[in-house]
Amino acid sequence: MLATVHGRRRRAVNGNDAIERRAQRLQPAFLATPMSAFVAALGTLVNTGLDGGFALRWLAAWAIALPAAILAAYLFRPLARRAALAAARWSLPRS
Repeated sequence: MLATVHGRRRRAVNGNDAIERRAQRLQPAFLATPMSAFVAALGTLVNTGLDGGFALRWLAAWAIALPAAILAAYLFRPLARRAALAAARWSLPRS
């Protein structure tokens, strides 16, 4: 695991830097996959109801939502990081 010192990353002690970097690059796709499945299922349920054809309609909706969600996760990653950092700074106790 990478440790941070004053906002800068240090090399991992165990030598797994390449694995850590690869995991960080893949994380948005792994987050987008279940999130898009959930949103597609909820949207399909609300719009068409729960009946015998629900699973096929949900899979059709998810087939469209998944690539869009993965693309959006990578495109908005820098903005989300900056927003999270700003929120973390803002929420620090003021002294």
